[in-house]
Amino acid sequence: MSRKKANGEGSISKRSDGRYMARYTVNGKRKYIYGATHGEVREKLNEKLNEIAKGEYIEPNKETVEKWLKDWLVTYALPTVKQSTYISYESYIRLHICPQLGNVALTALTIERLQLFFNRLSIDTNQRKSLSPKSIRNIYNMFHEALDQAVINRKIIRNPLIGIKLPKIVKQEIRILSLDEQAKLQSAAFDAPEPQAYGIVFALNTGIRLGELLSLQWKDIDFLRHTVRIRRTSSRLAKVDKDGNVARKSDECNSTEIVIRSPKSITSRREIPIFDELWEGLMIYRQQQKEMMEALQGTYVDNDFIFANTSGCVYDPRVYEDLFTRCLKSAGLQTINFHALRHTFATRALERGMDIKTLSSILGHTQASTTLNLYGHALPDHKRISMDKMRGVYLEMKIDTNKLSPSEAQNAI
Repeated sequence: MSRKKANGEGSISKRSDGRYMARYTVNGKRKYIYGATHGEVREKLNEKLNEIAKGEYIEPNKETVEKWLKDWLVTYALPTVKQSTYISYESYIRLHICPQLGNVALTALTIERLQLFFNRLSIDTNQRKSLSPKSIRNIYNMFHEALDQAVINRKIIRNPLIGIKLPKIVKQEIRILSLDEQAKLQSAAFDAPEPQAYGIVFALNTGIRLGELLSLQWKDIDFLRHTVRIRRTSSRLAKVDKDGNVARKSDECNSTEIVIRSPKSITSRREIPIFDELWEGLMIYRQQQKEMMEALQGTYVDNDFIFANTSGCVYDPRVYEDLFTRCLKSAGLQTINFHALRHTFATRALERGMDIKTLSSILGHTQASTTLNLYGHALPDHKRISMDKMRGVYLEMKIDTNKLSPSEAQNAI
């Protein structure tokens, strides 16, 4: 028995096995839909016909999530993102997405299936540890971008990630050095046998990141205006070849390299004024570096790096962190990461009354709200002092509120 649709765009019939089958034509090709009931098949058929009418029809295909993500990674991510970002993307796909969703057809991705995937990322299992909310958010952002491209390429109708709920990111406590700890660390850095330890003092008083510190060159210093320009950053990363293959650890070859690249964001390219005492210390260090260059003639090649290693090349961030750890130990301080120096600088700046906008510019944040969210803890006393300054406005009114009725006094204030 066949039931023909009124507009003649498709038909539904019952098969000999009891199931129902719908036929429709698109781009001159006949397509089929199967289902257990007439209503089920009719609903699927109407959906396809609506897609065709709206120009949203996607040709059925069996391309898997793994196939698309690997193609997207090399075709769209590799030419456009930084090496560090590409390496992160590759690990998200290889370690997290593909093991759970790799064999799923791209067109079979649903909100429910994806929600379960992200839920599992936050649960410990025998195979892996749970991921932090921030890491889960990073995977989501990358996956969303890849599926957006799949929509553009007409591989799927819409991005199924829209509507996914992610765990809230809990603000982590920021480690700040006390004034006493800061003084001890600076003393230890000055007393260190390596002149390059002055970089610790420089970072403590400018708030620059480790990668920015180690990629500084003397050409970035304005000797007339006493400023430093942040133009690049460095880090040790896994090697990536022209085909997008990320190097793995091997005994035969070094799988990593030190990469000097543009800063984290456009606003990370910035100019920072240097106060007189810090400038004086930098000039003393410069003389020490010249003496070191003379002592190491033949092995030292001047590449203009301010905090270069003993061969004149950019200092390996991991090796410099070892120097930092030795200075912490010499100062009698517990181990902290180098980024705590940036947090300490920002907190000291707010404690001394620096306004959020200026601090945000010095730190290279994209928005002042980022600075406020990170370091708002340092503002309560500053807010109290600022509000106390408003007493002057109140006193200038010279209104004796004791002589007024309650409503008049309130209006006067």
